[in-house]
Amino acid sequence: MSQPAGPGPTTRPEIAAELYLRTLSEGGVDALYAVAGTDFPSVIEAYEKAGSSGALPRPYTVPHENLAVSMAHGDALRTGRAQVAMVHVSVGTANMVCGALNAVRDGVPLVLSAGRTPLTEEGEHGTRTRFIHWAQEMFDQGGMIREAVKWDYELRSAGQAGDVAIRALDIAEAPPPGPVYLSLPRELLAREVPPDLPRRKRTRLAEGRPDPDAIDRLAERIAAASLPVIVTSNSGREPGALAALSDLVEAWSIPVVQFNPRSVNLPFEHPMCIGFDPQSLLPAADLIVSLACDVPYVPAVTTPRPTAEMWEIDRDPLFSRYPLRSFGAAQSIVASPRAALSALRAALGEPAGDRARRVADRTAQVAALRARRMDRAAIDRGRFTAASASAILAERLPREAVVVNEYSFRTDLAPFDREGQFYGFTPAGGLGFGMGAALGIAAADARAGLRDRPVVAMLGDGAYMFNNPVACHWASAAHGLPILSVIFNNRRWGAVRNSTLAMYPQGAAAASDGMFLADLSPAPDYAAICRAHGGIGETVRSGEALPAAIDRALTALAGGQQVLIDLVIES
Repeated sequence: MSQPAGPGPTTRPEIAAELYLRTLSEGGVDALYAVAGTDFPSVIEAYEKAGSSGALPRPYTVPHENLAVSMAHGDALRTGRAQVAMVHVSVGTANMVCGALNAVRDGVPLVLSAGRTPLTEEGEHGTRTRFIHWAQEMFDQGGMIREAVKWDYELRSAGQAGDVAIRALDIAEAPPPGPVYLSLPRELLAREVPPDLPRRKRTRLAEGRPDPDAIDRLAERIAAASLPVIVTSNSGREPGALAALSDLVEAWSIPVVQFNPRSVNLPFEHPMCIGFDPQSLLPAADLIVSLACDVPYVPAVTTPRPTAEMWEIDRDPLFSRYPLRSFGAAQSIVASPRAALSALRAALGEPAGDRARRVADRTAQVAALRARRMDRAAIDRGRFTAASASAILAERLPREAVVVNEYSFRTDLAPFDREGQFYGFTPAGGLGFGMGAALGIAAADARAGLRDRPVVAMLGDGAYMFNNPVACHWASAAHGLPILSVIFNNRRWGAVRNSTLAMYPQGAAAASDGMFLADLSPAPDYAAICRAHGGIGETVRSGEALPAAIDRALTALAGGQQVLIDLVIES
């Protein structure tokens, strides 16, 4: 992810804001998602001076902080490089926190930045000139977001603006990647900096290889196991990891469970893909490999075989930022998924002799398991439900479509089979992610000239409201980023109701169907919100009407219009 140094130092005077932004661009940043305030004058001046030169990250005006972070998140998912969101002082930072939690749990590199109330009360260029400059100051502005980022810092010298930008990028992209936070005082951004400041380059990070002895021990256990199982959530995020996993599990007939997937880890139609829930499988497994998976199973509902060993593979296999996580692995291997899978494949070689016979027997066993666990014929197409709607969407959307799922779409019904085809909701569960991430993905694709891949945000009705939809639809229209938003509208918080009924199935809450504090009726005309921003909005009330609505949506997207389909499904 490191970038070479840019051209030599400029000879004209520049202000620290210019140095900061130019250094970000030279360091590999493509976009800046900005929610501007009174701390932005020097940033605005820097962009106006740069004009259309392309020397600074492309700016996107965004009317809400959660949207800015989510767009940067989606953009970074697509490009593989840290992108930037910048907001207004303390109050903007407060609105950033949910997005930061999503990014840190999702392992996505971002530079989250905010202006800081002027340090001085008079006398200096950029000093306090508005009454809010007193009330918006905090003793520790970064403190409110510190637990949600890898590193935070407040700029203390204008001349260090470039160095601080480089350090922020280096730390954000260092494995395991994640967000960082910078606060930038208004006077410092406005100060002139010497034109001959030394230009620091990005640090090139060489990621270590997995321990060969640990790989050999795990290879021996896989070869000796009767039913080894790999449980993964996000190994497919790393380029090349999907192919490496496919190669390994095909050669050794290892079944794979994609539990709460956030990427395509193995093609969903692959013969070794045996579903998305480990609950009924792990009691039979004699070896469990947790691969890039923070929660390989839920102990309260799943009990693995007592004699089964569990091994973990990840850049941070202990997920050390999680306060409590007690899965008791026999050994954890610190490595990227692709590196570990490639090393395992080399260590295992090809099965021969008794091992080959065991693998052949397991191939038949896995085929039987897959037939039972991946049966899609049981979906009742006569009812308009989340399941039947998901099946129709999966069949009708083109294979090149990119799907961002915030809860409601049934990913197990989709034929996803390639990298970058699907992005799941973050494990932090911070609602209001899906539309912004889809817009960020669309922005990255547009800059790359890839406008022929439809980007689809799948949302529950509650999630749609959390996305600040007016801000999202405005950003889509303002920046020419057409996406398709699909709302699974069941007029309820499904997660709240389901959790209540699971804990108190015979309780007082069950008598009212668990709807207390979960009822989202009456539902507004969601489609009208999209139409108000120049898009196309449709309300669909049956499975029979959905295919034609999808076709119309794809045609509109190809013509540059955003679309919303409101699916009024059964509660």
